[in-house]
Amino acid sequence: DISAKFLSFPITKSIPLTTFDDVEKIYSQLSKCEEYVQEKISEYEDLASKEKDDNQKYQYEQQAERYRALVGNIQSIKNINFKLTGFANGGMASTYPVKVKWARACGGKSGFKSLINEASEISEASDGNFIIYPEFDFSYINNTAMFDGISNRGNVSKMIDNRYASKQAYNSIIQDYEAIASLVINVEALDGLYSKFLKKYSKYDIKTISASTLGSDLNSNFDKKNPLNREDAKNTISALLDRMVNKNGYELMVDTGNIYAVEYATHILNANIDSSHFRYSSYTVPFTGLILHSYVNYTGSPLNYSGSPAYDLLRAIESGASLYYIVCYQNSAHLKEDADLNKYYGVDYHNWYDDILTTYNELNNAIGDLQSYEIVDHRVALAEREIEEKEAAQNYVHLQEEIIVLLDEQMLGAVDAALATLKETDNYNVRVKLDVTDADRTALMNQFADILNIDVAELLTSDFTKYVDEIIAKYETKYPGDDENGNSYVVNFSSIEYKSQYSYLTDSCAFDKDYVYTDYTIDNGNVTMVTYKNGDSEVRFILNYNNYPVTVRLSSELEYKLEGYSYQRIDGEVQ
Repeated sequence: DISAKFLSFPITKSIPLTTFDDVEKIYSQLSKCEEYVQEKISEYEDLASKEKDDNQKYQYEQQAERYRALVGNIQSIKNINFKLTGFANGGMASTYPVKVKWARACGGKSGFKSLINEASEISEASDGNFIIYPEFDFSYINNTAMFDGISNRGNVSKMIDNRYASKQAYNSIIQDYEAIASLVINVEALDGLYSKFLKKYSKYDIKTISASTLGSDLNSNFDKKNPLNREDAKNTISALLDRMVNKNGYELMVDTGNIYAVEYATHILNANIDSSHFRYSSYTVPFTGLILHSYVNYTGSPLNYSGSPAYDLLRAIESGASLYYIVCYQNSAHLKEDADLNKYYGVDYHNWYDDILTTYNELNNAIGDLQSYEIVDHRVALAEREIEEKEAAQNYVHLQEEIIVLLDEQMLGAVDAALATLKETDNYNVRVKLDVTDADRTALMNQFADILNIDVAELLTSDFTKYVDEIIAKYETKYPGDDENGNSYVVNFSSIEYKSQYSYLTDSCAFDKDYVYTDYTIDNGNVTMVTYKNGDSEVRFILNYNNYPVTVRLSSELEYKLEGYSYQRIDGEVQ
């Protein structure tokens, strides 16, 4: 509802955010996205060619470029489920659904019938899946109107002080619950109220319902005459859901997915696919996906309300969730004027169109073929942070300097040990000879290459070999052996005892119990591996939730570098 004027008199006018025709347009634009994108390119190019204002012309050109970037990078989205919120019984501030009256501004009864007929024809005639789930709130009375067929007496739960119960919402500012203007339905009245709804709704050729709050909210009743605890309420709601699905034949869409509702749901929105991130939580485990994947379709929170869409896309891959967007097709600018609806600040469909296409394509390419797979394993992996070339070069120099120092110290130690042995045997006339043969030098260089984690051939062409040869030459010159009789106490030197003071490199694998940590080891729980399985077929994903690149080593032969907020799909068994 917006404020408008009629013959200079102020009036309240109802306008649509999305009409039934708009829903058809959205499906068409997504299911035939290549055609639509080409049309938008031509449209903006034509506007730009006719525009004389440079600033506006630039805006048109940018819009054309935005759509041009999609060409070749998108695929049609034909499997779409629409939850229609606010299309009946007064719009977004709807009355309780004992009656079903479709909003005139959205197209009314005829518009709804046309939409469900169109959706049915598309779903039956092609490989598309165009499904409509009208939303009705059976758990709360959000608004009332004259002759709406419902009263508080007997239909509304009571609090312990005998007042009618209102829906409670947690206010993080005052750190307490506060009532909002929605009365809690007495669950014992649900069956009778649903019967009234069914009498109206069953007249339409549709077998789908979105009953969000029946899957998310569970309320007791402290009426002195007939009190009900939460367990009683659960059993009553379960019976109603069973009636909807098994007796009336409806497919249900619900919110959150309390366990009693899962067996009756076809789709679950706003499922918990992430942790609370509270202080004492350690890691996120995709418990919902581990239990439900391949059995029920589910989504996380709306992606266009995410503070980090890249992060939430990884969570969808990790848990097997589908994408969920809240959008409206028109008049979104008016939302900010409404105190209750201004929370829908990012719902303009046209602004999200390209994001919907690209995100769907990425998720579909990742897990689209895994819908019949179960999630059978989830692990937190240890990884190594990728460092910049400058820092890596500095580390490399530090390790080289360390090796040179150790080589010098241990060669001197070998000579001192030989001299001590000769002294103990009174062989003062025999001289020590340090002899590093070509084979010894080759063995040393192989060891140094292994320490530095580079190919020995590359090491032999570097300046490092010059410093090694200088150390060897120093001791070979100082201790040449051969007394006057030509006798020598020969000391060979082919390896050093190496234990670094630096922690730059590790040969450990991601899931080793005795992982050798480095200065760059990542153990914050932000690198994970999840396994999908169907029969003998297995698919694994390594996911990096850090905003910087990491390297994950699964075995001595398998090593993966992942950029920030990225993933790697691995088909087949990983040894």
